[in-house]
Amino acid sequence: MLSFFRQFYRFCVQARYEGARTYEAVLNMLKNVPKSNSLLDVGCAEGTKTIQYARMLSVPPERVYGIELKPKFVKLAKKHFKVLGIDLEHDTFPFQDQEIEVIVCNQVIEHLKNIFLPLSEMDRVLRIGGHLIIGIPNIAALHNRFFILFGRQPSCSVINGPHIRSFTHKEFLKFIKQNTNFKLQSMGAATLYPLPYPIVKYCAKYFPGLASYTFYLLKKVEHKPNSCGWSLKSDVDTCF
Repeated sequence: MLSFFRQFYRFCVQARYEGARTYEAVLNMLKNVPKSNSLLDVGCAEGTKTIQYARMLSVPPERVYGIELKPKFVKLAKKHFKVLGIDLEHDTFPFQDQEIEVIVCNQVIEHLKNIFLPLSEMDRVLRIGGHLIIGIPNIAALHNRFFILFGRQPSCSVINGPHIRSFTHKEFLKFIKQNTNFKLQSMGAATLYPLPYPIVKYCAKYFPGLASYTFYLLKKVEHKPNSCGWSLKSDVDTCF
């Protein structure tokens, strides 16, 4: 009986389209980005989304790059563009300063303990006037607040899941604004559980702080990589 209600709820919220909604959110942000001559997709998976990003921006195929470590994805993605197998938490990006015009990093940094190196590298290799899109799961989403209220683990931070960092929309927004090299150009959101479809899709943009996923379009206005503001502020390992 419990399984039946779970499947019925998943149908009501159209849970199987959750990934499609996050993808759509990135595409909507790219509509505000001009045609570009280079693209880097951080965490490109098999590359199908990367190809669509490049087409939207009219990026030449030889100037499309992806970062990916999983062999099954690398094998598929490298058929279409150059794939870099670097460790985001330990390796620098193999690009010159200000070499890339657009960077997409969607649903990636929550998988990393060290978010500071890859974010600073994105800053370093992005040219002035270029754009960075970051998408993250929101631990303060409405449904997660209910989970925590009843002593449950938030769905974006389950113990046996792949996510090791958690972000709220409000605090992540504050964090990205610390970097004066960038100006926030627009925000987006996707999926507002536990509301039924189509409300789950369309209400997210009006209440991003309650949405399951939030997105940030940043425009680079300065190039000061040694003072980017995206760095670990303290090594204190307590709550206060």
